[in-house]
Amino acid sequence: MSALYLFAVLFAAFAIWVPSTFLTASTWRSLISDQAITCLVALGAVPALAAGVFELAIGSEVGLGAVLVAWLLADRHLPVPLAIALTIAAAVLVGVINWALIARARVPSFIATLGMSSVLTAVILWLSGGAQILNLPAGFERIANHQIFGLQLPVYVMLAIAILVWYVLERTPAGRGVYAAGADPDAAALAGVRVSRVILCAAVACAVIGGVAGLLESSQLSTGDPTIGPGYLLPGIAAVFLGSTQFRGGRMNVWGTVVAAYVIATGVKGLQLAGAPTWIPDLFNGAALLVAVGIAAHQKSPVSRTAAVRRLLRSATRSVRSARRARRAEQLARVRGGAGDLNVAGGGKVVPSKAWTPPTVAVRVLRRLSIRNIGALYLLAFIVVVFSLWVPATFLTSGTWRSLVSDQAITCLAAVALVPVIAAGVVDLAVGAEVGLGGILVAWLLADWHLTVPMAIGVTLLCAVAVGLINWALIVRVRIPPFIATLGMSSVLVAVIAWVSGGTQILALPAGFQKIGNHQILGLQLPVYILVVIAVITWYVVERTPAGRHLYATGANPAAALLAGIRTSRVILLATIACAVIAAGAGVLESAQLGTGDPTVGPGYLLPTIAAVFLGSTQFKNGRMNVWGTVVGAYVIATGVKGLQLAGAPTWSPVLFDGVILIAVVALAQYQRRPSAWAARIRKLVKRDRAGQTSERSQPGFKAG
Repeated sequence: MSALYLFAVLFAAFAIWVPSTFLTASTWRSLISDQAITCLVALGAVPALAAGVFELAIGSEVGLGAVLVAWLLADRHLPVPLAIALTIAAAVLVGVINWALIARARVPSFIATLGMSSVLTAVILWLSGGAQILNLPAGFERIANHQIFGLQLPVYVMLAIAILVWYVLERTPAGRGVYAAGADPDAAALAGVRVSRVILCAAVACAVIGGVAGLLESSQLSTGDPTIGPGYLLPGIAAVFLGSTQFRGGRMNVWGTVVAAYVIATGVKGLQLAGAPTWIPDLFNGAALLVAVGIAAHQKSPVSRTAAVRRLLRSATRSVRSARRARRAEQLARVRGGAGDLNVAGGGKVVPSKAWTPPTVAVRVLRRLSIRNIGALYLLAFIVVVFSLWVPATFLTSGTWRSLVSDQAITCLAAVALVPVIAAGVVDLAVGAEVGLGGILVAWLLADWHLTVPMAIGVTLLCAVAVGLINWALIVRVRIPPFIATLGMSSVLVAVIAWVSGGTQILALPAGFQKIGNHQILGLQLPVYILVVIAVITWYVVERTPAGRHLYATGANPAAALLAGIRTSRVILLATIACAVIAAGAGVLESAQLGTGDPTVGPGYLLPTIAAVFLGSTQFKNGRMNVWGTVVGAYVIATGVKGLQLAGAPTWSPVLFDGVILIAVVALAQYQRRPSAWAARIRKLVKRDRAGQTSERSQPGFKAG
């Protein structure tokens, strides 16, 4: 019940700090009514997170519900009930697509929903044209603004949905299936739980509740605002994780989430009443998310010393030691005898039945040129052919390609920053904020503190080292999942950027600093050559040193790497610091190129860089993160976006392209790593048929033909 104690502390603090406004009845009525929609969003995330689906698209699902219902009412002039029904149907479709990506395409849930968030953002921009949708019917506006006992209707809608979700999760077999699938999907499947169906129901429920929250928001505001969705992501996830520490001891639950949502809202409301800066909500939400997940991780304590000793004694029995020796002998036989099939000879001796033969030169060349190995180059060739035929007058000019190579060097550099950290098993969702921090901090030091250029760049990179250290501490020491830790850190860094810049661009940067980003050598800007140097260094460290092998080992199986003597904590530390420093360096180059410190540039780097890294993992190294595949992937995506811009495509098309590419490349990578069950069955049937023909021919009296 720590959230209730935290609420008491916040209440006492703000009652003493701003008693004239915080303790009034109108403040609490507005707090309860205004935060009902945020609480509803958090309730939508409960079944998804309980089922093990990390839903990062819920903010965009709220935005889609808000804009779609307004578009149907204002532009299509549909009746209110029909517009609401179609909005909910669209939310069901979004949930089904999320399920298909996660359960069928086997895309990790946080990547699938992150890409889906970008796709939904493009749909929202397409429907709204990037502007608010006005002139909604008065009957629709009354839905959310109608009051009962001094509270608006969304409060009662939230309570009704909370009771329904609580009953399903806590009082039905379906709820037990949700918790079982989230705890261990393999064990749940073996116990008879249909995990795929559980994920489907959870994804649809999350999308539908998010869509309902969005249409209530439009009814409350009397407009369809295309910008409201993303602001619900962090408060919703923070409320769910803080709520998981209440009442149920680390398990996602409804009433803990409701309490946590209002605790966070009380803190934000009190700070706003106290006249805190506009960036305080971002800082508070990010810190609340990190604290909530840290508390939940602390409650799930590691294995006790007694349990570890008991497990060690159990593994030291005679039967276990015999089985271990047999496995070791089999592995030794595979190493000595080749990779062929193994037979067991008399006395239990394992012998190879067929020696491994190296592939011919022709086979190796065909493998190198296969789509599975260099598919991105074939995709690049296809994109070049399409836009060469579509817009040849602009796409095929040397100026276009020079600007493409120079302008995308910074995006490519940010993608290279992600290679070591993702190879170590840490998905850094704060890379965009780290780019933004580097860009705004160096501009602030130059323009406001009048430091020399080398000193400003050095201080900026030192701050990036500190960010990497904090990320490492949250992931390794506090044991917060990497994408949650970096998501919360991203919100904290956005608040820091807003504090440093005051929410405005920083101008009047020195001319010598601007030359770093705009000086040209052989027609290409200096960031291109900096990119090449950093890519070569990163490639050498990752591919040609023991540190690189330790990096891949940690990312593949951290427990096994630790048992092999690798200091996984140190590996993750170096990877997070390298990522933060290279990303901040990309931000420095961005400010030098623009001549200003822009506080809004960072978040736009997240999706293109992650898409480039995962697209690059399908190239050259067969599913493994690598530098040159990432460089190729980044320029493939940039070429597609550039071609769409030259062809006069709408402003939302790059956002859609980034989301689709991210989902597609990760699905391709997953397909390459794990072939389908149908393919395995076909291979088994073919092998069985060949074995049958061989045994038939070996029968005495067999005659061919």
